[in-house]
Amino acid sequence: MSGAIGTHSTWSTARAGSVLAEFLEQGVVGDFELQLVTAALRAAPTASDSSLLALGLAARATMLGHVCIDLGEVRSQIVATMAEGGGLADVRMPERDAWERELADSPLVAVPESAMEAPLRPLVWDDGRLYLQRYWVFEQSVAGCIDERYGSDGTGPGHADLARIERVVGQVFPRDPQDVADQPDLQREAALRALRYPVTVIAGGPGTGKTHTIAGILVAAQLIAAEAGEPIRVAMAAPTGKAAARMQEAVLDRLVALVDGGVVDGESIAALAEQRPTTIHQLLGATGWSGFRHRRGVPVPHDLVVVDETSMVSLPLLGRLLDALRPTTRLVLVGDPFQLSSIEAGTVMADLVGPTGWAGSHDGSPLAGRVTELVRGHRFGSGTRTAALALAIRHGDGDSVMEILRSGEGEVHWVEPDDRPGLARIRGAACAAAREVVTSAVAGDEAGALAASSRLKVLAAVRRGPNGLDEWTDVIADSVRDAVPVGLRGGWPALGTPVMVTGNDPGNNLANGDVGVVVLDDGRWVVMGTGGRTRRLAPARLGAWEPWWAMTIHKSQGSEFTHAVVALPAVDSPILTRELLYTAVTRGKPEVTIVGSEEIIRLAVDRPVARASGLRDRLWPAS
Repeated sequence: MSGAIGTHSTWSTARAGSVLAEFLEQGVVGDFELQLVTAALRAAPTASDSSLLALGLAARATMLGHVCIDLGEVRSQIVATMAEGGGLADVRMPERDAWERELADSPLVAVPESAMEAPLRPLVWDDGRLYLQRYWVFEQSVAGCIDERYGSDGTGPGHADLARIERVVGQVFPRDPQDVADQPDLQREAALRALRYPVTVIAGGPGTGKTHTIAGILVAAQLIAAEAGEPIRVAMAAPTGKAAARMQEAVLDRLVALVDGGVVDGESIAALAEQRPTTIHQLLGATGWSGFRHRRGVPVPHDLVVVDETSMVSLPLLGRLLDALRPTTRLVLVGDPFQLSSIEAGTVMADLVGPTGWAGSHDGSPLAGRVTELVRGHRFGSGTRTAALALAIRHGDGDSVMEILRSGEGEVHWVEPDDRPGLARIRGAACAAAREVVTSAVAGDEAGALAASSRLKVLAAVRRGPNGLDEWTDVIADSVRDAVPVGLRGGWPALGTPVMVTGNDPGNNLANGDVGVVVLDDGRWVVMGTGGRTRRLAPARLGAWEPWWAMTIHKSQGSEFTHAVVALPAVDSPILTRELLYTAVTRGKPEVTIVGSEEIIRLAVDRPVARASGLRDRLWPAS
């Protein structure tokens, strides 16, 4: 018997390798997909080659951010993206109609009606899209949870009749005399919806007042609950520790402004001022690699949950969050749908907002009338060159982007790779900013070191290669070494080094993305700065981390820097997209320098992210 099992295993491995041979050779799929297809063959030896290939490509698709695959787009979205050199005109792909017919009869594929029946099949074919079964479940769960919450306004702490909501929101969002009479105050409208409906979405670009609106919603909810004599439990969350810290700072600033302006008294919102946003994983009580303490049946205890930077949230994480809410909990999802999506699968924010123009009026959606798109810019002013550059990138207008960069006006700068004096200047500026960090750290100035570490930041599109993260990190680290007195050198992390946590660390109450600086003050301490607060940690206790002299653009989401230096690679890469460049540029408050060639900049502007997902169609069905 053991010999038969061994023979069958060898046969499965050999056949899987044969089916995927061209794709393995070109780097389109890897060992994980090979092992998955091998396992599928052991369970279903009669599966066709085309269905096995579909399984391997569907698995690879989720690693590229796709929730599902469209058989007609596989070559452009998966094959060309992963393969060395792209294109791959010579790779043999099944003809689409024949492929679909074979999938319909495959023992590996279920249809929606049987997708949850035992024995589970690894693939689900649903309305022209092919999913790994678990991602189909996540998509169904998210759409189903939102739909379930559509019909009821809910009851519980902080919930009130519409007249009371309108009165309190009017108090917190007083009308500005300069507002145009026939144009609605979108921030007030967003607050009214957030306090009225179970699930709402607030979308907007940088500086459009998203955090201002969040703070107002929290204050209004607190006042409504106080009037009713009921306590209200509020949670603020973001996908990363850095985004949560930024949320804390911005919300606290707004609360102070409301108190100083006489809109509310400090005592009535004292609890809010002490509230600390967490990561979504912390909110859900992450217990390990993929487990969470809070889930259906063991929900989070909050009455109102506000999530910032929702564009960074993956489909699975949103599914787990919705699953962990009580029926009466209100959820407010806030973010910029034009920023980068999660590094994991999904295009959550864009799917929630829906097609342009539908969000406010489409009657067939559970989110109809629940989405507010803020449009007025406040961060750097709608007339600045930084704002104009961001808008041109967002619209995919390469000519306007280059015109703005060439003008050299305002806060926007462009350095071409062959401009040696220009490169020397920007590297000098980055190194000078880094020396400020080290000087403050050596002097024991915790606040000064943390503040200096966020003034100028290099945001790299890629880690390796010319103009990559590793190159910038080495240049900056080398330049500051002599800023540390000889007797204080040594140790790891070195004195003055800004650090970024790269993994959730519940033991130290640290989250992925938290940042700090190694400071000298009666010994060496890693001073972590979160939400305007600082705390010390012995260097030996620091878990996974990396130097924070520079960072990837992906990790910069949720951050703001006085001067953002955007470092683009010398050669084209699939990672270069319109959303990547837009995200990087909008980190600058207000100064931005782009280091890259015109060719690379235009390639990025002309390449929007095209992730496959069915969530938008589920939430916004065609009329």
